[in-house]
Amino acid sequence: MAAKNVVGLDIGSSSIKVIHLKEDRKGVHLQAFDVQMLPPETVVDGTLMNFTAVADKLKEVMSANRIRGKDVCVGVSGNSVIIKKISLPEMTVDELEESIQWEAEQYIPFDIKDVNVDVQIVNDKAGQGQMDVLLVAAKKDVINDYTSVINEAKLRVQVVDVDTFAIQNCFELNYGYPVDETIALVNVGASVININVIANGMTTFTRDVSMGGGLLTAEIQKHLNVSFEEAEHYKTVGEGNITNSTIAREVQALSEKVSQTLVTEIQRSLDFYAATTVEADIARLYLSGGAAQTQSLIRALERNLEVPVELVNPFKNILIDPKRFDVDLLQRMAPVAAVAVGLGLRKPGDRA
Repeated sequence: MAAKNVVGLDIGSSSIKVIHLKEDRKGVHLQAFDVQMLPPETVVDGTLMNFTAVADKLKEVMSANRIRGKDVCVGVSGNSVIIKKISLPEMTVDELEESIQWEAEQYIPFDIKDVNVDVQIVNDKAGQGQMDVLLVAAKKDVINDYTSVINEAKLRVQVVDVDTFAIQNCFELNYGYPVDETIALVNVGASVININVIANGMTTFTRDVSMGGGLLTAEIQKHLNVSFEEAEHYKTVGEGNITNSTIAREVQALSEKVSQTLVTEIQRSLDFYAATTVEADIARLYLSGGAAQTQSLIRALERNLEVPVELVNPFKNILIDPKRFDVDLLQRMAPVAAVAVGLGLRKPGDRA
């Protein structure tokens, strides 16, 4: 019998996203999906600051959605994760497994004893007896923290994934890879922007930028002198939906300013990629994450990068029962679900 999907668990700095998928011969079916806001400062820069708040919210969301599965896949990103594409002499997978700890030491700025390392061959015939390998390292203390809080919620971590690759898995399921094209997957969360450039179905560049949509919340709080919750409301009710026109104009101006800041950081990363890669023209950018719903961000990306920008729909190829789910609500929430969908596609025993 095929292994069941684990529950996908995306613990962000502003919210928890939980998804349960089921795969069969007909396709991938949605069993449950929910987003729950976390109190401010619960997760800061990928570090869990308030274990109890996260564990309580996890119990609450699992119970409310009647998710019985206990096995989960959780994603990590930001400063605790290093992803590097390196060239090594051609060798077998077994030989690579044996030598990777030593090889990794040269490329990782942390003590090798403090990280979990994984590796994937992306091109076993890169030429001149070399092969291209993707090296991933994640800090053990961060993984231990996530594991502890998940255990506290009476759940079991089966797979630890990296948000950047979860977005890629989500994209592959829903869109496939365009032939002979380079695309950029950009996920703008509350405090981290994940960037993944894919050429011919292979990751060629990744970067996590430590900023995100939370910047706009902070600016609204400061300029309008309102609480975190009010600022989030102003940010998410959508342009044109705020009854006070003066506040609407201020929020719009702040949104334009913050969007430009975020886009400048995204552009810096993509310029670095272009400067180090032959034939680096990006044909299209696919945008996801909570901040992806901001119209000013999409406009600023298209204006600055001069490429088409498309919002990712993580549910595009997922079978959804309209009797069980509010399909309109799911579509409105779709941009925030990309990481969770990618995590929810994993099975127990999958490699990180």
